[in-house]
Amino acid sequence: MWGLVAGANRPGEPEVYLLALLTVAGAYVVGRVVGAKSGVAVPAVVTGGVVAALVSWPGALNGSAAGPPLDYGNANGALVALAVGGACLAALLVASDRRRGEVLVLAGLLVLAAFATRSVAAAVGALVVLSTALMSAGVYRRGSVVVVSAVCLAGVVLGTVVLGTLGPRAEGGLGGSAQAGLTERRVRLWSDAVHLTERFPVRGTGPGTFTTHSATARSDADVRSAHSMWLRQGAEQGVPGALCLVAVVGWVYLRLWRSPQPAPVVAVGAVTFTAFMVQASMDYVAEFPVVLVAVGLLLGSATAMPDADLRARIERGVL
Repeated sequence: MWGLVAGANRPGEPEVYLLALLTVAGAYVVGRVVGAKSGVAVPAVVTGGVVAALVSWPGALNGSAAGPPLDYGNANGALVALAVGGACLAALLVASDRRRGEVLVLAGLLVLAAFATRSVAAAVGALVVLSTALMSAGVYRRGSVVVVSAVCLAGVVLGTVVLGTLGPRAEGGLGGSAQAGLTERRVRLWSDAVHLTERFPVRGTGPGTFTTHSATARSDADVRSAHSMWLRQGAEQGVPGALCLVAVVGWVYLRLWRSPQPAPVVAVGAVTFTAFMVQASMDYVAEFPVVLVAVGLLLGSATAMPDADLRARIERGVL
């Protein structure tokens, strides 16, 4: 509703924003419905789809900034990292120990594929997800993992806001590796987003209008977005729009906390979601529909009511 209010009687593309919301919400519902019938099905479909895409477009792993299938290397990396999360969820949900080992090997290969895309955030996120799955047997309190994940995400978001507020002054203070990872243009885009939020604090500039109001975006034809879903939301829909996004993400963490799934499954789901959100806080990977579909499906699976087979295994103390 706020997206419509922010876009009323002004140029913009509120329909694109609403379609993105419907995409991830629809995928979430499908993930929950199918996950209640077969816990392995949804993660397996997500992982299998990404593996099929990598086989069909091997150029995705050549490290090109505009490689297929999404024509953006970092978005390819985000998709591969989500596939790692899907593989890890499937490994936890399968009944056979042999199959579990095979799926974890596949997850390890996908981590290597994430590194091949040269997306640092996606590669690190994929590695953290796999590490969480390997250590998930020791997770007994899902709340701890969910809270730590939320705090880590909040820290990253706060860091982008601080860098955007400092603007050009932050560039000289960045270390060598940080400077290489963030780039001067990205910090300037964040600075533009913060300034637009300050100028238009209530309704922002309107959904889909950041590139037309950002001086950095207008001077560079390659810029497509603010490289941060949080700062773009604040710039285009004002402070209320940013708070709406905070509420949605907070609701996701609450659903994970209250999930009826076993603690190891919730832990992997929470870390997978956090790894994606961290990357979306520094890039525009959340603007690719196929990525949103994968996120929604995995979240639905991680919060679905366990199927009959999994419930029986829980009662026997197997998981």
